[in-house]
Amino acid sequence: MPITTTEQARRAAKDMSAAGPIAEFAAGGPPPCFARLRLALADMRQESLAAMAELNMVDGPDDPFMERGKDEVAAISSAIGALLTWAEEQLCQVESCECRADRLLRRLLEEADVPGQTGYSPQLGRNSSVIAGVFDREPGERSAYVLIEHRNHIEHPVRAHRGWRARLVTAAGVASLYESPGYPMTPVSAYRDDTLACVRVVADALFPSA
Repeated sequence: MPITTTEQARRAAKDMSAAGPIAEFAAGGPPPCFARLRLALADMRQESLAAMAELNMVDGPDDPFMERGKDEVAAISSAIGALLTWAEEQLCQVESCECRADRLLRRLLEEADVPGQTGYSPQLGRNSSVIAGVFDREPGERSAYVLIEHRNHIEHPVRAHRGWRARLVTAAGVASLYESPGYPMTPVSAYRDDTLACVRVVADALFPSA
């Protein structure tokens, strides 16, 4: 059964963990950032799936205790999955958000059917951008991609957001496409609207309306 309210989510979390982010959420209100809760649930989900796989690999005659164990693990895994799905949809308080700064950017690109991948900077020696569109072109293919740069390391949290700068790369050269208001010191309060605006411009540039 899907979880739709915070109270349902807290009740579901109560029996899952005696300590850590899940227990803290069950005992209190919604956290300012859901990153730690999502990670803890994702780890627990992986453990439950591994346990299910092990139980299903057992060969031998039907064992009622084994079948009961399978049902119990399946129910636990389903409950964890429902809580994780709910947590993934929650919005953090941007001023406190520890999620990766490109998390929303990537999700919005995916919703717009724009492929994306991490861009590595040899000069900086780290990942520093998101590449949207088709990066590896076939010989003679007339395609383009957009390099979306972040002022900080791409793994910096949302609360360190300072804006996006998007440049369209084609066979003809590189052209400026989008720059956040105040870049490279865009306020974190503008993070959601800024990211949405960036993705709209990128999607329109890569897939212009007929």
